[in-house]
Amino acid sequence: MRRFLCVLMAFGLLVSFGCAKKEPPEAAKAYVEEQIAKHKGFQLDTSKLKYEVVEQTADSAKVSVSGPIEMKTVLPMVKKGNEWVVAEKAETAKPKATLPPPTVQGAKAPAETKPAPAAHAPAPKAEAKAH
Repeated sequence: MRRFLCVLMAFGLLVSFGCAKKEPPEAAKAYVEEQIAKHKGFQLDTSKLKYEVVEQTADSAKVSVSGPIEMKTVLPMVKKGNEWVVAEKAETAKPKATLPPPTVQGAKAPAETKPAPAAHAPAPKAEAKAH
């Protein structure tokens, strides 16, 4: 999850920076904190993150975000049938269906396939009767 957050943050930094008055590292930090605030119920410590400009032009910049993100949370769990789920999602959790994987009917190896029959067969020729 930590790597996912870091990749998400780095990508987001390249897309938008917030206020133009902030320098790139400050804008990057504000963006990271905004993204982390969306994760309700989780305490994520970003105080050890480092923000460093790795490339900058007059109107764009790339900011490297690195360091550990410490997380602390308690998840309420309940057992629904034979499966443990987060208590908040217990009402919406449905048992997993045990259906076989879908198959393609009539599928054959390419070497075994036959050409499709003609759309219509020619009418049989009438036999001439001798008198």
